Amino acid sequence: MKLKRRKAFVVDEQVWKVLSGSKQPVGAYQIANMLPRVAAAQVYRALERLVSTGKAKRIAARNAFVAGSPQTDVIVICRKCGAFEPLECPDAIDELGSHCNKRSFQINQIFLEMTGTCQDCKP
Repeated sequence: MKLKRRKAFVVDEQVWKVLSGSKQPVGAYQIANMLPRVAAAQVYRALERLVSTGKAKRIAARNAFVAGSPQTDVIVICRKCGAFEPLECPDAIDELGSHCNKRSFQINQIFLEMTGTCQDCKP
């Protein structure tokens, strides 16, 4: 049985709903398993589009994704429970950019991910 091809925006919307409803970073294969009749390749393409628009952020340390906004500069992730929080830190990002410019290093993008312990998991 051949699956009917879905429009990209439909898959993007489905992936966005999974990300925005998740309390932890989610991998592409996890997302594909949550969505009926959506292949992992479609999820990867949707994630690529969402990341390019700033609606999603890739967490390199976990090879996973979270919902964000174009203003999200930093994601903090709890090491114990996996909960995350997107933060806007324009002053810190501007300072890092200035620091790089002073050293003649041309940056294309700054995005930080930090791990620690959330308030609920503190001893």
